[in-house]
Amino acid sequence: MQKRDWLLIALGDRMEPIQVQKTLFKFAQEANAPLAEIYQFEPYNWGPCSFDIYDDLAALRAEGFVEFVPAGSGWNAYRTTAAGQERVKELRSKAPAPQLAEIDRVREYVVSRGFRQLLRDVYKDYPQYAERSLFKTAPA
Repeated sequence: MQKRDWLLIALGDRMEPIQVQKTLFKFAQEANAPLAEIYQFEPYNWGPCSFDIYDDLAALRAEGFVEFVPAGSGWNAYRTTAAGQERVKELRSKAPAPQLAEIDRVREYVVSRGFRQLLRDVYKDYPQYAERSLFKTAPA
């Protein structure tokens, strides 16, 4: 598996950029996946960020596996195309079961939270990634 394979599996029907970043961050931290299969993150404006994810999203778009959908807030959301969904089926059949279960668990967790709660949760668990954040946490 490659990093971008996990990215494609995680996307599903629609994800906002913050959700993509935090899903793959938590996967990197919690899945015990090989180093070559996870993105490297740095503290940034909204917590942990890997700019390589955006390069891979653009490549997956060029290959016809992902499409960008205007989110109405000045950025794009992402979703898999029909070809992307077929590729996800192939990838899921080859993926190691523990990591597959973890990407599914993390995605479900991330998309179930609103923006503020997601950042609070990530900053609570990984405070070193909050140091450059523009979001200042407040009690929930």
